[in-house]
Amino acid sequence: MNPTKSSEFEVKLLFPDNKLEPIEQWIISKGGVRRQHLQAAYIDTPHFLLTQAGIAFRLRKEGRKWIQTLKVSTNNPLERLEHNIVLEATGNAIPKWDLDLHHHDKSGQLLKKRLPKLKADDLQICYQTDIWRRRAVIKTPQGELEYALDRGSIYSLIPGSSTSTPVQELEIELKEGDSHEVLNHVQKIIKRYGAFIDTRSKSERGYLLASGLEFSPPARAKFISLKGVGDNREIISRLINSCMQQVLANQSVLNTEFKHYPEYLHQLRVGLRRLKTLLKYLEAGNTCIGDEWIAVFKRVFGALGQYRDNDYVSHILNPTLLSLGGPEIKLDDIAELPSPSCITGNKEFQLLLVKLMSLGLAQATPIGAPVEDGSAKEGKAIFKKKIAKMLNSRFRFISNQAPKFASLQDEEIHSMRKKMKFMRYSLEFFRDYCIKKAYPKFLKALTVTLDYFGLFNDICVAIDRIESRAKSDPSLLFALGWLKAERQRVRGLCGKSLKQLIQMGTPWEE
Repeated sequence: MNPTKSSEFEVKLLFPDNKLEPIEQWIISKGGVRRQHLQAAYIDTPHFLLTQAGIAFRLRKEGRKWIQTLKVSTNNPLERLEHNIVLEATGNAIPKWDLDLHHHDKSGQLLKKRLPKLKADDLQICYQTDIWRRRAVIKTPQGELEYALDRGSIYSLIPGSSTSTPVQELEIELKEGDSHEVLNHVQKIIKRYGAFIDTRSKSERGYLLASGLEFSPPARAKFISLKGVGDNREIISRLINSCMQQVLANQSVLNTEFKHYPEYLHQLRVGLRRLKTLLKYLEAGNTCIGDEWIAVFKRVFGALGQYRDNDYVSHILNPTLLSLGGPEIKLDDIAELPSPSCITGNKEFQLLLVKLMSLGLAQATPIGAPVEDGSAKEGKAIFKKKIAKMLNSRFRFISNQAPKFASLQDEEIHSMRKKMKFMRYSLEFFRDYCIKKAYPKFLKALTVTLDYFGLFNDICVAIDRIESRAKSDPSLLFALGWLKAERQRVRGLCGKSLKQLIQMGTPWEE
């Protein structure tokens, strides 16, 4: 048995069907003349405990060899720990597997940590893949990459589930050198072929197939512990990767043109807002993605916001109006909005994602690198002070605005909302640096206040859309009258919750 140990860094890309032939010809021109037949069996428990723990375990036949692989997810959505064992078995029959072969590797240790009660007898083959791969190795100034064009199918072995699903994807994997080289090549493929990033692995797709599901649930923000993190660069890297996990997973589903997209779209926008907050901390430290990319960020976020505005009219306002005996609102621009994939699959947005991933890499410490030293502690202390300074400035702003809230214009209220959103995402990021007793109560009050401010903003946007049209369409007058009355009621709730919030002690350490 010949073990190999590494961490896998790769980006998976999908592309329009009419780009298959030119991509394939390009790979052939780089040496990918012959195709390789890869047949794999993915092993899990009947309840998919490995998959739910972010672990993939497979046996794959590559030519005459059988290779046993254990992959474990990391904080970086593009990187996984990977440990391969070349088994002594040959032939077409699937050999016996043995998880203990990974016992001394970090991937095996993480498996034991995440699933300490896992029993080998509970494991079974849940799905298989049958793939024809065309690969080419590309030399770079600092190492080499592998392009792998995969075509084939995933097959479920679970009774009652769908039989199979097709695979057509391009993977660009780092073999040696700097991870930035992968992103440079991804950028070129996006520009040349209109490709788009997809983070759904074959393992995830096989799990969904075997479970009878179309897609994984919308990816939500997760708490990231900052305890034991070496320095402020690594803190930012972890947080960027956390945001990118949420963004990449949700945009991957949106790019399939899935009809039931509203929650995926909402969670994508949450992930982008979280990133926007982090960018402000980076700007304060003289690190910026550049004005060009900031402009792209704003355009994309504004375009996605149109869907949020429509959701309020279609799913909240209209049912309310009908329950009151009034007519529902029918606006032409609601029906005119295309699939969100027109935005998320767009070249401009995909290149923005590459830029943001590159920013995360620039901050990162390699897996297994030393965690802390004197200079790191000093840098972290300075960073904590910067966090407190930026939060204090926002809190002072809303405290100064609160006494005159009743006379504020809608735009000024919206400005307060943006300051509070910054505070909320900051508190979620830096929970480990907050006062434990004060944190839950303050965050709850802030969340309630933001909910009211969000509802107020939805109402204001709806009034702006309807008011000018009501002059020529009397059917909108009922809705307009109700919205204006509701705006006053919700404004009062905003003022009341804001007053309670500013009277509370702040939970961040000074």
